Amino acid sequence: MMIATLAAALLMTSSGTKPEQYSERWLCDLWAGAQCHASSCAKDAKDRCLAASKQCDSTSKKTAVTKERATKQAACARALLSAACGAPKPAECDGLM
Repeated sequence: MMIATLAAALLMTSSGTKPEQYSERWLCDLWAGAQCHASSCAKDAKDRCLAASKQCDSTSKKTAVTKERATKQAACARALLSAACGAPKPAECDGLM
């Protein structure tokens, strides 16, 4: 969990965003990482992870997202990262998947 937090902070710093200002790319990368973790025990985990990461290719490092959206998606990502692989969808993710 500490590594994910450090990676997110480094990515946010390198993308030019400030705390409380998240880029579309940063949020997508966070989401993709959480999706990779959540499906890591599946037989097709590698393909799922690749598909989640590939979606971020077309996102922008300069496009800011609303604080409401970032907060909701980050809460879901944190819940997915703290849950065991294959666990039911956390309540924090309602309306996002």
